[in-house]
Amino acid sequence: MSACLLSTPLTFKLIISMKITDVYQREDAAQYLYQLLEERAPHVSISHKQMPTFAEHCEFMHGAPYVCWLLILTDVGDVAGAIYLSKRDEIGVALFKSYQGRGIGESAVKELIRLHPRRRFLANVNPANEASAGFFRKLGFKEIQRTYENAADQSQ
Repeated sequence: MSACLLSTPLTFKLIISMKITDVYQREDAAQYLYQLLEERAPHVSISHKQMPTFAEHCEFMHGAPYVCWLLILTDVGDVAGAIYLSKRDEIGVALFKSYQGRGIGESAVKELIRLHPRRRFLANVNPANEASAGFFRKLGFKEIQRTYENAADQSQ
């Protein structure tokens, strides 16, 4: 019996099929959403200057801030991430690092767009988050603006 050795290693991009479910249909959704926030690097966040407490996070969730907010599940039911559509037609998507690069986020965005047709969709991306910008460009999104902030000093 002979061994077959390849001079170049093979790389496979594993695409996992996904399902989506409303966050308000799962009792454990708040915990998964909070874990997504914990895993996200602070420099790429556009929505949080500092990590909220779990209680603050739950209060935000119970305010139903989005038109739709969905958990992204793998075909075997594992939570891979979350996606939302804001009242201003902004799409936000976050995947646990272990599920990134497998086509799940792209499938989730396409499904959200299919389920909630609009004239246009927006995606707000932190300028430091080139991976997210590239993700949305790949889906046909075009850069239309850059937003700048001059935050008031709260210590005065």
